[in-house]
Amino acid sequence: MSKHEAGPPTVAEGAIDPLANVPYRWAAAVCALTFLTYLGTLRFQFVHDDRGQIVGNPAVQSWHAVPGYFSAHVWAAVGPTFLANDYRPFFLLWLRINDAVFGPHVAGWHFTTVLAHVAASYLVILLAQRIFRDWPTALFSGLIFGLHPVHIEAVAWISGVPEPLLATFLISAYLCWLRSRETAGRSAVWLVASLAFYMLALLTKETAVVLLLILFASQWMNFPCAIELPRRHGMPAWLPALKALLPFVLLTVVYVIIRIVALRGFSHPVARISWLTVSLTWPSLLVFYLRLLFWPVRLSPFYGLQFVFRPTIWNTVLPLLTLLLVAVALRKWAARSRPVALAIPWLVFPVLPVLDVQVFGDGNFAHNRYLYLSSVGFAMLMAAALRRLKFGRPLLGGVPSSQVWASVFLLLLFGFAVQVEDRCYANDAAFYSYAYARMGNHDPIIGMDYANTLAEQGDYDHAAKIYQGLIEAHPTMWNAYFNLGYMYYQEGQLAGAVRYLQPAASADPPRAAARFYLGLADFKMNRIDEAEANLRSAIALEPTAPNYHFALGVVLKVRGNLPAALTEFDRELELNPAHQAAAKQAAEIHQRVAGRH
Repeated sequence: MSKHEAGPPTVAEGAIDPLANVPYRWAAAVCALTFLTYLGTLRFQFVHDDRGQIVGNPAVQSWHAVPGYFSAHVWAAVGPTFLANDYRPFFLLWLRINDAVFGPHVAGWHFTTVLAHVAASYLVILLAQRIFRDWPTALFSGLIFGLHPVHIEAVAWISGVPEPLLATFLISAYLCWLRSRETAGRSAVWLVASLAFYMLALLTKETAVVLLLILFASQWMNFPCAIELPRRHGMPAWLPALKALLPFVLLTVVYVIIRIVALRGFSHPVARISWLTVSLTWPSLLVFYLRLLFWPVRLSPFYGLQFVFRPTIWNTVLPLLTLLLVAVALRKWAARSRPVALAIPWLVFPVLPVLDVQVFGDGNFAHNRYLYLSSVGFAMLMAAALRRLKFGRPLLGGVPSSQVWASVFLLLLFGFAVQVEDRCYANDAAFYSYAYARMGNHDPIIGMDYANTLAEQGDYDHAAKIYQGLIEAHPTMWNAYFNLGYMYYQEGQLAGAVRYLQPAASADPPRAAARFYLGLADFKMNRIDEAEANLRSAIALEPTAPNYHFALGVVLKVRGNLPAALTEFDRELELNPAHQAAAKQAAEIHQRVAGRH
């Protein structure tokens, strides 16, 4: 540690808190700028996963569902059979509170998402002040973090809110932990507060476990050096640090056990690839993330990065050399500056969980939001670099003009970039058109969502071309056939509907919805036998599906089989007593039968 710059002084009981040195008016100004930068997102709509996680999720629309948040994954209410990796009870609770307050008024949801990012930005200022003990560095850190364009996905997209919530809880846990090591007589109170924030972070997003590594690194460097850890002769240097973190380790073990029970396993890989492939993918992925931090342009919700199965100069060797140079530069910088050494773990450790690319799947393992927490460390390091600009006359409390103008330049550059890059989150059409332009038919889910959005908007010709492109690229993609057939059915193009609904209905496993609409198309084309057969097949697959029994009853009534038709109408009313059309048809048949007698 002798090579490092002198560490920050300790705080005795009753001493002035070093955070009081932060000029809070300037901190408030940074937060205000951050809020204004993202103010335009308040006019955005629900987008992409918002539809399933919020709009169509019954679990966030009732307080009675809250206990279930702690025993299942995020998508359990809309996909009970899914095996997902997202155990995030507090995130669901956040959605529930927003739904109770704002309902379908999406501006309120965006408002609270932006506020969460503002809170995280303010805490970055406090964190940087604690580490660097220098208010310009702290304010520059908050400015870079708050306005960095790579955060657009986490702030402009409501479903990205776990990232700012996670950062808020994790930084709070770290700051409380520091206070527990400094404050004589009240250390237990601050430790309990730290553990509480850590648990909230874990329940918000699983990557919160990186706090253990960050705390261990700080403990290893004896920061904030108020409590000396006893160490016996021959004891490994890391053991006292690990013992000091035992409460956090125990809490993590409890969380992991609960997670395994709730998810029926710790995680569920999407891609069945070897760890060699996973490792070969790391260099290019990490360099890609570095590029996003330093050069956040042409941002996208999806990037389509592929697994690396065979190493080459371009996908492995050059990225490894780049990472080696960055690691050497950070090591040398850390050797000269203890605060820099303390900031580096905030850059490096948060990206480790997302290196397990097999849980995401090919083409879907790189996203901007995965850099949200790592950008805390990046912002502090860039602020420290900015403070090395020493030329120019002093301004604003003695800060050199070079630093002031550099920060103004970043403010304008980042602010402009956010206004340009956030537009793809305005609505589904903008989101999917932008993503499809980047991914094409390589990502069938994006292509499907884009085509569905176009069909909902009435752009049938464009939607049909995308559906057909998906079918050509993925011949076994049954839902591409089904959605195209369903669109033709809605348009009244019955021949086209039958053409695409038939392969969807014959998929393995059989699809009840495809059989149902194929039966309706047959009925409208006066193919009564085929209509009855397909509707009966649909009912056999899903006996309680709405409208299935009613449709079969109509077909049977046309055939003159009134008793069988009445049975189907009555069955529909058992399943859905409010089905007025079924009640009307049943009453009409009863009148006919009564009239005969």
